[in-house]
Amino acid sequence: MADIRVAAVMEATTVTGPAKNLLRFCSLAREHPSRPEISVVTFVRGAESNAFTKAAGAAGIKVFTIPERSPVDALISGRFARLLGELSPGIVQTHGSKAHFFTRMARPGGVKWLAYHHGYTAEDLKMKMYNRLGFWSMKAADRIVTVCRPFARHLEAGGIDPARIRVVPNAIDPAAEHAAAASAPARIEAGIPPGAKCILAVGRLSPEKGHRDLIEAMALLRRRGIGDFRALILGDGPERKRLLRQIETRGLSGIVLLSGHQANPLPYYRLADVFVLPSHSEGSPNVLLEAMAAGVPIVACAVGGVPESVRHEESALLVPPGSPEELAGAVERVLRDAPLAARLGRAALERAESSHSPAVYCTSLLEIYSELLG
Repeated sequence: MADIRVAAVMEATTVTGPAKNLLRFCSLAREHPSRPEISVVTFVRGAESNAFTKAAGAAGIKVFTIPERSPVDALISGRFARLLGELSPGIVQTHGSKAHFFTRMARPGGVKWLAYHHGYTAEDLKMKMYNRLGFWSMKAADRIVTVCRPFARHLEAGGIDPARIRVVPNAIDPAAEHAAAASAPARIEAGIPPGAKCILAVGRLSPEKGHRDLIEAMALLRRRGIGDFRALILGDGPERKRLLRQIETRGLSGIVLLSGHQANPLPYYRLADVFVLPSHSEGSPNVLLEAMAAGVPIVACAVGGVPESVRHEESALLVPPGSPEELAGAVERVLRDAPLAARLGRAALERAESSHSPAVYCTSLLEIYSELLG
């Protein structure tokens, strides 16, 4: 595979979970005996660089940018086609609807296409249409990698041949995550008074992430008198104003804190007594893997690929989505039962190390490259 060239196309301006997985894979693949040559292709508007391109460059990964004036710039397709012609890859690997669409429009003949399906958000009509365009585009790919079995079933239901689908869960490196967390101040101005328990949630503030259920659960916990606690919600998005109103209405101002997007959320896991994932929909969530790698006891909704990453009563407490009552009950169990919390945290870390290692992820993806080119 030494002569294989891959163009990995991703629309990103920050180092999101999928971006982090891509950059880690590119770095690991360099050390593999097959040594595929992987370049990152991305779209830029205005500034020539952003957090994503800088992170890729810092990792020693070749980055090629396609300038655009808007998301629907009519010149993008031609620029993309010319760049692929110059790079002459054997495989185009795409992440996201825009990358899928322009690859379907401009892929050179004879080039294999591997499309990644990370799941969708659908907070408005525009995003739903964007998702549909991406799904239509992805149907022409030679292989589709998705992150969990429920997503694979969704692809099959949409008319994609199961023989073209591969499931590769996201990866995490606990040692690297621990080092990154330890490099930041311990309390990070989080607003948690001494002695207060810390309940942590991390995720985009959009409806499918279930933060409204989390706030209702926090109101229930306060009425049950479990002691002083703070719930930190890291992230930003279209639900922010609605969530702030809900917090005020439930009398939780100063108790539930919307701490905004954090470029490096890892130190916050060190503060947490319990990590909560209240989502209604997930694939292989990176925030769950980060909590596992930090050895934090986890309460999560049993959706998507979550039950594939953690097991109920063994490495997490799993509850049905959309149930603040059960969410509150599981969090209360962890906060009141120190031996349970310690056992769950240890088991989650062990599972992260055994089932989600970057080396396993890298090998799985390189095997798919071999399939495509064999």
